[in-house]
This record gives sequence, C-alpha cells and structure tokens, in this order.
Amino acid sequence: MSLKMKIFSSLVGACLLFSASVVSAQEPPKESKTLKKFSKQESSIIHIPKNTMKEKAAYSLYKQKPSNSKNGISKEDAALGYKKGELLIKFKPNKSIQSLGTLAKDKGLKLNRVLDRKTGLQLIKFEDKKESVKDMIRQLKANPAVEYAEPNYILKPSAVTDPYYSNLWGLKNTGQSILGVPGKSGIDIKAEAAWAKSKGSTTLVVGIIDTGMDINHPDLKDNVWKNPGETPNDGIDNDKNGYIDDVNGWNFYDNNNDVYYSAYEDDHGTHVAGTIAGRANTTGVIGIAPNVKVMPLKFLGPDGGYTSDAILAINYAKAKGIKITNNSWGGGSYSQALYDAINNSNSLFVASAGNNGENSDSSPSYPAAFDAANILSVAAIDNTGNLASFSNYGVKSVDVAAPGVSILSTLPENSYGYFNGTSMAAPHVTGTAALVVSTNPSFTTAQVKDRIIGSVTKLSSLTNKVATGGLINAGVALGAVDLDGEIPGVPLTTTSVSSTLDATSDKNDVYSVTLVKGEKLAVSMTGATGTDFDVYLYNSSAKTVNSSAGIVAYSEKLNTSSESFSYTAPATGKYYIDFFAYKGKGSYKAYFKRGVTAGTYQDTSANIAFTDNWTQVTNSSASGGTYKTVNYSAATSEFVFNGTGVTYYALKSSTQGIAKVTLDGTAYTVDLWSSTTQYKAPVFTKTGLSAGRHTLKIEWTGKTHAGAKKTATNINLDSLIVK
Repeated sequence: MSLKMKIFSSLVGACLLFSASVVSAQEPPKESKTLKKFSKQESSIIHIPKNTMKEKAAYSLYKQKPSNSKNGISKEDAALGYKKGELLIKFKPNKSIQSLGTLAKDKGLKLNRVLDRKTGLQLIKFEDKKESVKDMIRQLKANPAVEYAEPNYILKPSAVTDPYYSNLWGLKNTGQSILGVPGKSGIDIKAEAAWAKSKGSTTLVVGIIDTGMDINHPDLKDNVWKNPGETPNDGIDNDKNGYIDDVNGWNFYDNNNDVYYSAYEDDHGTHVAGTIAGRANTTGVIGIAPNVKVMPLKFLGPDGGYTSDAILAINYAKAKGIKITNNSWGGGSYSQALYDAINNSNSLFVASAGNNGENSDSSPSYPAAFDAANILSVAAIDNTGNLASFSNYGVKSVDVAAPGVSILSTLPENSYGYFNGTSMAAPHVTGTAALVVSTNPSFTTAQVKDRIIGSVTKLSSLTNKVATGGLINAGVALGAVDLDGEIPGVPLTTTSVSSTLDATSDKNDVYSVTLVKGEKLAVSMTGATGTDFDVYLYNSSAKTVNSSAGIVAYSEKLNTSSESFSYTAPATGKYYIDFFAYKGKGSYKAYFKRGVTAGTYQDTSANIAFTDNWTQVTNSSASGGTYKTVNYSAATSEFVFNGTGVTYYALKSSTQGIAKVTLDGTAYTVDLWSSTTQYKAPVFTKTGLSAGRHTLKIEWTGKTHAGAKKTATNINLDSLIVK
C-alpha cells in the first residue's frame, strides 16, 4: 500500500503523508571416511546497522485536482467505513433474495448486482433508512437462507511516496544517494542477475487491481494488455463476459471501460505499473519484468473503493486466466466475501502489508493478513536495508520485504516521481513473480510463492519482522545467482533433480524442503563414474553446509556416488538437502520421495503426528492392540503418505462423535458414533488418487451424532492403511 497524496480516513489505520517528486520524461544521457563437515559456523544473514535517519519528508509537484469520476464516496460513507444501505450477502445453495420472504419486503431488500454466480455472492441494497447496516446484518445472519452477510467496506491505497536507471536503487543499489539518503551497496533485488535469464514473457499478463493507469504513458503503452476477444468501440460485448468494449481492462469504480481518468486520480496505479513493467527503451524507467503485459483493473477512486468492486476485479482477472495480480491496497475489517474471492482466484495475490507501522499478527491489515495460501504479503525496506518506519510487519502475517522507500516510477502525463509505501514494495515482488512464471510457465501458484520466499536475502533488520526474515532476490528466484551452494538453497519443487558437482570449484548443491512432523523423506542419488559424491540432510538449526552442525541424516560411502538415506521428521520445519563432491567432478541425478509408502501404520507409528492430549488405550480388539483417543479442542493428527489410496480405521461406539478428515485440502465429515461397539471399523476410504505425496489430517470437532448425548464427542485413530 502506498501513502497517498492526502490523509485518508482511518480504514487502514493512521496513514502517513505520501511523498512525491515528479520529473518529466527524458532520455537517459576419503580413505576411512568420517563426517566431512568441519565445525566452522558461518552466518548467511547480512547484518544491517540500525538506521537512525527518518525517511525523507516528501513533496508533490501535483496540485490536487477534482476527480472526473461519477462515483464518488460520500463523507457519510467515508466516516462509517462502508457503503450505507448496501450489504454483501452469500446465500446458501439454491437460495436467493426471494428466500428471505417477508424480511426482504419489509426492509426493501433488492438485488443490486451478482458478484459471483458460482458462489452465490450478491450485492444487496436496502431501502429502510431507519435500519442500520449492523442491525440488518444481525437479522440476515439469523435467516437460514443466508451463509453470511457483511458491510461493503471501503478499501484504499495508502501511499507515502527514472528517467535514469541509476535512481532505481531497488533494482541495483551501489550505495548511491536517493533524495539525499546514501544507500547500502547490495541492498537490492538483484534484477540484473535475473535479466540474464529473462526479462519476462511477452505473453504473460499481470493484473493490476488499483486505481486507473495512464495507458498512453511512453513507458507503459506498449505493455498494456489488449483484449483479443473484443472489437474496440463497437458497443458490443464481443467476448460475452458482461463488459462492453473492455479492450484494455475495466473500470469497476465507475462501471465503464475508461481505465484512466486523470493524473490526480490515477497516479497510484500508474506508478505501480511502471515498477512491474516499465518498458526497456531509451526513455524513462525500466520495470522488473519489462516484457510482460499489464491489465488495468480500476476499482479505487480518489477516496478509495468498495469491497464489492474489488471482488468484481478479482473475478474478472480470474475469468481471463491471470496468474498474478498486484494489490497495493487495503482497509476495512475482515471480509469473508473478499477472502473467498482471493482464495478462489487461481492466482498469486501479491498484497502490500500496510502502512500503519504495526504488527499485523496482532493488528491485522486486510487483505494482506488473510490466512490464504495464495497471498504473498510484502513489507517495505529503505535503501539501507532497514524496515521502513511506516511499514507493517509480522512473522506470521507478512512473508517478505521489498524496496518501498523513495521508489522512482511512472506517473501520468509523461511524468515520473518518487513514492514511498508498501504499495511500492508489492510491485517489486509482482515483477519478480512475473519473471519466475515467464521462465517456469508450468509452475503452480504455490510453486511460484515457494520460489520467491525460498530465495530471499536474509537481513538482520528483518529477523522476527517478516516470516522469511529476508529481502526478495530475483536473481536467486530465477536460478541466475548460484545460491544452491549454501543455505537457504533452492526450494525443492520436483521429485528429481539433475546437475553437476566439482570437488574443486562447485562442491555443494543445496535444496530446501519443508517437512511436517512424522513425514518420511527418502533421498537417493547416482553420480558419474569415478566420482565420490555424498548427500546430507540438515535441520532448520543449520546456518551453513560448511559444517557438520545440524546434520540429521546422511550417506557417504567411500569411492562411490551411489548414496541413499531415509529420515522421519521429528518436528515440522525447514530442512536442507546438500549434495557434496568429496572427490572428482561430473554429473549426478537425485530422486526424492516424500511420505510413507504402501503398508499399515498403527497408532503407535512415528509417521503419524499427534498433537498433545491424545491418550493411548490398550485393547486386544484393536488392530495393533492399541488405539489413540482424544476429547480436546484443537486436537489433530497428521499423516503424509505416498500412494494412490488410504483408509482410516477407528473405533465406533456410543461415546464417539464427529471427526473432520482433510485430504489434500478437501474436508470430509466422518461420524464415529455407533449404538454398538465396533473395533477396526473402516470409517474413511479414498482411492484413485494420483501417485505421489498426499496429506491426511484428522481433527476433533466437538460435534455429536444426531440424537447422541452431548458428551459423545470423542474421536480416535486405530490405524491407517496406504495403498
């Protein structure tokens, strides 16, 4: 989020004034082998001295102009933080506004717009002026036809604020001064290293959900998305998506195809676009992914925008198959509707962490703080490597950091300017993600996110501030910088790797992998004739592979490169696999298998991870003579297997309740109640799974079988069989 040219009302907390400096466009003038790891410990974290300077106060060369928009936000709505007389309602399956009966008639409830036909999410207006939004929500939540109802919150960009490449310190920091502040050499995203691999695919489109964008800017016009299914200015919805003449995107704020209104209103989105995809030419700045296309999806106006319009923008991008969106905005309280739209968007949702200078773990700023797997939340640092004073942070809710202070980029009307804010940090991550997808088009959203968070440069200033403790590194993310020779290594996303090692010049190849408690990892390798390569597994305590500290498993046979080991993780965490050249040079191939293979796993198996409070019961009728049972809130067991099917066996009796079983993210309800006692009962079976790694989770719910006693809420686990 950037801190905008005025102080906004506090939907995103106390905002800082944004700063901007604007310029016009210019042309840039072994024998008996023992463990080979020695004890020297080295830190891979770059130490950043604490910055005693405050961010330079900013100024704007723009005069604030009245907006051309026809859809302004009223002072009353701004004060409330949401649209008066409107609600977001998700109806239960096969239900609609008509299902509300007399309530709809009495309160004047009318359908405004369907936001998502698949999920049943609708924007509803109500005409009863005496009824508050909160009271209306309370009545709707009590109605059996409604899954949830919530306000239509106002969301905002919260912004502080080259022609010359040397001013883009976030891409290449040589220690140059930016707006009078000397930088720290090397504190950047290593863009030049990444460009050695790719400057982005010309077929990749990135969605920019923001204010509008100056699509005629000389640094952007050649990279603005053009809808191949739409004929310009014919007044027809050629691609039949519900939007007429959406040639370059859509303006959800005013519900038309005009994605640029004015310099004052659309500076924020224009600035974001330049950081992502400023064209590589002889004018102005260059973006991180200068070959990709950007899709303007405007839902923010001069005073912000509504949740309903943000959802429409997200769904538009989804319908167009967009893999990455940039989201430098936030505000309002938790919104289930917005969460659902993001979670179901089939894209990487890069979000700015917010500019309140707060810990988002305890004071969450949405949407960045949503617990959705496809969100990548971004904090801001300055050119010395320190966390910006305005930036939100949080080891649980913020993933990475990126340059966000004194960021030079495109502005409307052939201009450029410096902005500050997490709004400026997020597009650095979005641009990096675009490069990753360009070079790995088959990557899933999870793989793109893992590649970015697994390739950061660790900074001491970010320890205990963001989850990774690091600044994004585009060079490493694209494999252009050789960090596979040291921790943190390269995120492991495949079941096999092929590479080379050299005992003289390239001794180590390091890969990182996250294992859950009880998960089994099997690693094997073969190497070229005449080589002696070994393989080691380090736990999360390891700081370097140039030491034996942290080794938990290994294989190091003498005079051979045929090595293998298996390991069961005692705790969930990050582990590092190191392939090491003891002697010789040549190629190798390694294979990885995660999860236990076919067989029966009793409740006593170390491969089943139980949370606390499970009790082991001895009974000869159980399959292994014992079973584990629990009647405790939040109790779980987790099991990772590698196969095509699984069966869960349990005790069924009158004291048992309802268990929640989740297989690879899909949840099922399993009833363990029975009027008669049944041992070794197959209570859940799933077959026909794709060969590979799968995760099964069993959870206590506290729910009872219909008609059972209130205390019949136990769950248990006898055994699991993998097929």
